[in-house]
Amino acid sequence: MAKNWLVYGMVVFTLLIFIFLRPLPMTYWALYAVLLAPLVSLFFALVSSLQSRKHGFAMTAALDSSQVEKGQLARYTLTIQNHSIFPHFCVRVCFQVEQAALFVDCRESSLFVPARKCASATVSVRSNYRGNYAIGPDAIFLYDCLGLFRWKKRLPPPRPLCVVPWIYPISALPLDTGHRGEAAATNQIPQADYSEISDLRQYRPSDSFRNIHWKASAKRGELISKHFQDTGAHTVFLCIDNSVMQGSDEAALVLEDQMMDALVSVMAHCTERGYRTVLHHMGAHNPAPVADFHRLFQTAAHLDFDGSGNFDGYLLSFLHTYRTCANLILLLQELTPATVSALQSYGARGQHVLVFSFGEVETAHMKQLQQAGVTCLDFCNVIQKEAADENT
Repeated sequence: MAKNWLVYGMVVFTLLIFIFLRPLPMTYWALYAVLLAPLVSLFFALVSSLQSRKHGFAMTAALDSSQVEKGQLARYTLTIQNHSIFPHFCVRVCFQVEQAALFVDCRESSLFVPARKCASATVSVRSNYRGNYAIGPDAIFLYDCLGLFRWKKRLPPPRPLCVVPWIYPISALPLDTGHRGEAAATNQIPQADYSEISDLRQYRPSDSFRNIHWKASAKRGELISKHFQDTGAHTVFLCIDNSVMQGSDEAALVLEDQMMDALVSVMAHCTERGYRTVLHHMGAHNPAPVADFHRLFQTAAHLDFDGSGNFDGYLLSFLHTYRTCANLILLLQELTPATVSALQSYGARGQHVLVFSFGEVETAHMKQLQQAGVTCLDFCNVIQKEAADENT
């Protein structure tokens, strides 16, 4: 807009020079027309803006896909409907994306919206990192026909875009397979493990009669069922450190991306082999075992790394709760002394505890975990080994 005013000032200055050199009536009329032009343009722009408020200036935003893979393009389309009898000569849509992980092919788009018509602006968005993003314009401006005045319009609600992680093949993980029996061989969901009662609840038609707690039912005057906690070897309990990451934005993006690739890859490995999987993270409330990988994948894809609080304390509570479970897999941003101490306390109880650490692991910590019977793995080394095995 500043450039337009500069051009307008240069035109007025040029006409004044012509009047000074050759004061002809035509030159005076040209100067008067140039001086009145902004007022006329402003008048029609105001009328058009009032018409838009009265009859509606509709904006519709749409994404061709709300979920894409890393590096895949998603097309965002903003459609502007002009219901007034005056055209909008210039509507400028700005896509100044603030997220460092997002890339758009067009930062600005200028539209001419005829009267009673619509116009659309389309941009392509992609990200090389998984995550949940809000896609939409940062600003929408209406200009008069000369481009000297502008009005800022209210933005449409942003559209959510989920960029999902990649799944890498994993052939083997050291998990307990001793109690799966025929269920593992046929890749079917095994029966519930009745080794520990989790809670009591009102009887449901789908509950078995052998699960009825007769003493509690007689005391309450209604049928009460026993709800059992899955603690057998056929269930894998996953815990991921989704606390807020420290360091630069780029380093946090890379670390989060690696952890989520590892998480979904481990989930795929477990479900393919007949395990039910329970995903725990800061903010999760009593997650249930799930055997369907699609459900697990959707939950993981929308996971945010915004957990507040102390993860070491959360991990201690997690290890204490599932101290009798056979298979625990932890995905940690880093191995802290408090984490190593917790794993030493709970890792040597006949469990298969696997730790994927995505930070630098000290040699002393590695030895302490090995002595406690905890297997510490590097996910990058695991997938590189898989790739090497496939090539051979």
